[in-house]
Amino acid sequence: MILYNCCSRELWQTGILTEYYSGKGMLCMNAYVNISKELRGLFSTNKIFRYLLPLDVVIMFAGLILIFMNVTLNINIGGFLGALAYWAFIVGLLLTYASLKERPLYIGLLGYGAIYLISFLTLLFRSGYFSCASLFRFAVYAGLGFLLLRKTLGKSS
Repeated sequence: MILYNCCSRELWQTGILTEYYSGKGMLCMNAYVNISKELRGLFSTNKIFRYLLPLDVVIMFAGLILIFMNVTLNINIGGFLGALAYWAFIVGLLLTYASLKERPLYIGLLGYGAIYLISFLTLLFRSGYFSCASLFRFAVYAGLGFLLLRKTLGKSS
């Protein structure tokens, strides 16, 4: 096995370069895990997020349920509660990512993408309106969820 010496010794000693892919002959950082650890460290030092960290999945799915009710079922929950649900979902995603709970994270991302796919198709077929915002939200969140699902399935096999 040939080890290419393209990185400094300091990077190896700090543990930033953690994986070596011998088949491709290149060095790779596991940035996904490193960012999650740094985010967890940041949330652990904050006095508010320290108490919210164990409730990560609950916060994320509570926001997702409220968004589903508001967007898909057309239950008017109001502008303030709708914005609060969106930000609760985003904070829940960040907290779940900081805890490295991959299964709830990709379920939440794919669920949010599915909500806006339903919204896009409903607007398209009921009123003939092509909603770029719904299509963009579907593409971004479902794409991120799919990438995480693929990473999780690839790691488990």
